[in-house]
Amino acid sequence: MPLFRRNKVISNINIIIDGTDKLLDRWRTIPSGQIDTNIIEQCQNLLLEIFGLIAFDYDLETLDNNHLRNKNELTKALQDIINIFRKIINAPRFISIIYLKLSPQYQRAQATVQKYLTKMVEEKMSESPDSIAEQKKTSLIASLLSSLQTDEKAEAKKKEEDKKGKV
Repeated sequence: MPLFRRNKVISNINIIIDGTDKLLDRWRTIPSGQIDTNIIEQCQNLLLEIFGLIAFDYDLETLDNNHLRNKNELTKALQDIINIFRKIINAPRFISIIYLKLSPQYQRAQATVQKYLTKMVEEKMSESPDSIAEQKKTSLIASLLSSLQTDEKAEAKKKEEDKKGKV
């Protein structure tokens, strides 16, 4: 996936470090006698936070101290999807497909993610082309929008090889 190539990770290393520091700070505030048992969930939240910031320039608020009380709708939907896929990962493919089609929880989560992604794309598209081009290296959504074809008539006149690009 282009999101996790070396240059993308390097250009976003500060986001990764900041998120990791937030998690480490939370762990340091735990009283010394208390055992923290949800490390896997917290690491999953760290990855969601990093993914949201790098891919969509959107803070999922998974590492905030009050994240349990103020979980935003998109974060909850993404966590629901992850948990559902965790349940069905070892099931036969046809059972997984049927489960996903019939699961109201998955359908709600998918609709929520779609709603937020559509909103993010619309917000990005309302920005100036220069702003989108500037953010292209740090935001996956800006990178995708900058690659959109804006002049369909000019695109239709191109040769098929030019449309596909040269390898």
